[in-house]
Amino acid sequence: MTEPAKDFWARADRDLLARWPKDTSGAPEPAAKLDIQWELDSQADITVSFLESCGIPAFQNGSLGKVLGGFASQGVEIWVPASRLEEAQALLDAPTEETSPEQD
Repeated sequence: MTEPAKDFWARADRDLLARWPKDTSGAPEPAAKLDIQWELDSQADITVSFLESCGIPAFQNGSLGKVLGGFASQGVEIWVPASRLEEAQALLDAPTEETSPEQD
């Protein structure tokens, strides 16, 4: 697992560092790459919001590929605390429930 650039805390939301798990010395624990997702359909933003709503701090980092129209054409990386990687992956892999029109 490669940790993102050292300045990622400065580029992430201001409160992320406060929410991020700390090690025994008080330093933020390492980040682990969870996934690569598209920006064009806001999927990366939705994933980060979903993880945060489940109590898992998360952020996007980087732009993969040539930037076209302000978006990363090949996606961005989603990062979570290394200790929460398996839990975050399980949440993303969980089947979704579909509702029928009668249930709305």
